[in-house]
Amino acid sequence: MTVDTSLHKLLSLEGVTLPDIESLRLILQGGSIIDWHRLNLPTPEAVQQFLRVNCHDPDSPHDQLRLRHLLSKSVRYLERNFRYHFPPQLAEPEHVEDLFVLASGKSEFQNLACILLKVMQILNHVDAGELKTHLSVSEDVLLRRAEDAVTRTVQRLQKAGAPIVSFVSSRKSRDSLITKLLAKKTTVATQVYDLLRFRIITRTPLDLVPVLTFLKNELLPFNYVVPGQSRNEILKIHDVLQHLSPAVNSRLEHTLSRLQLEDVSMEEENRFSAANYRMISFVVDLPLRVDDLIDPDDPGLSNLGFLVFYVVEFQMFDEQTDVENQQGDSSHESYKDRQRWEVIRRLVYGSQLSDTGGPAHGRTS
Repeated sequence: MTVDTSLHKLLSLEGVTLPDIESLRLILQGGSIIDWHRLNLPTPEAVQQFLRVNCHDPDSPHDQLRLRHLLSKSVRYLERNFRYHFPPQLAEPEHVEDLFVLASGKSEFQNLACILLKVMQILNHVDAGELKTHLSVSEDVLLRRAEDAVTRTVQRLQKAGAPIVSFVSSRKSRDSLITKLLAKKTTVATQVYDLLRFRIITRTPLDLVPVLTFLKNELLPFNYVVPGQSRNEILKIHDVLQHLSPAVNSRLEHTLSRLQLEDVSMEEENRFSAANYRMISFVVDLPLRVDDLIDPDDPGLSNLGFLVFYVVEFQMFDEQTDVENQQGDSSHESYKDRQRWEVIRRLVYGSQLSDTGGPAHGRTS
C-alpha cells in the first residue's frame, strides 16, 4: 500500500491550529457562520484553501469571474435594501481573495468585508438551488457524485495511515424514509437530512480531531454546515487542549468558555435514542461542480454559477464508543423498536395517546 507521507503531520493533533478549532466548534455545535463577526483566514494561502473546499478554483479565470459576480450582486443588494456604501477596496478589490483577508484582520473595513462575504455565501447558495431546478439530471446522479467525492477523500486518508477503523456509506431506503417521516412530528421529506450518510470510526476519541480537521480542510466546507443539526457527546475541549501544540493551547485558554465543544444534541431528531447513546453527527451542504451538466446554449443559466449542493450526514465515533453503543438499550434494533412504536402510536391513536404512551427518547435514524 502506498502511504502519502505528506499527510502525516496533518493527521496528528500537532497539526491542529486555532482556526481549525474555531471551525470545528461551528461544525460540532451546528452553528452558522452568518453569526460570526470575524473570519480567521489571515493569509492568501488560507483563503485559497477555503475557496477550494468550497469548489472554487482560485487559479481559474472562470471561477474568479464567478466570485466577482457574487461580490457585485452582494454590493448591489446591500446598497439597494440597507443603504450601505462600500469603498472601492471592498466593492472592487484588486483580488477577491483580499476581501477574505480584510474580514480576518483588524482594519477599519473588517466588519464591512464580513458583511459582504456573508451575503455572497447566501447568494451562492440561492443561485445553486435555482440552478439545480434547471438541470436535466436525476437525483441519483448527484447522490453518486457526492458519495464518490466523500469516498475518494476518506480513502486518501486511509492510505495515508489515518487512524480510521471503519468507513461506511449508506443510502436511506424508501421504507426507512417513510418510517422516519411517519415518526417525525414534521412530516416533510425535504427535512430529512440523512438520505446519504457516512459513518467513520477512529481508534480513539482524540483521533476524531485530526480526521475531522482534514475533512473540513479538504472536502466539507464548515461554512455550509446545516445549523441546528449537529450533535456531540464524545469530544471534550479540555481533553483536546491537553494534546494541542503549546502555542495553540495558550491562545485558547483565555477563550475557553466560548469554545466549548461538548454536550450538543438535537432534541427533535434524537428522540428515539437511548440516553447513553453517544456520537458525533453533523449535516453538511456539500458543494458539487456541475459544469458538465449545464447546457451552454441556455442563457438563463449563465448567471447561476456552476455549483449545486447535496445534503450529506456524517456520524463519527471512536472504537470503544461504537462498541458500547451496540449494547442493550443503545442498540440499533432497540432504537428501531422505539421508532416503530411511535409510528404505530401516531397511525392508530393520533393525539389521543400522548408521546409518553410508549418508549422514546434520544439518535437519528
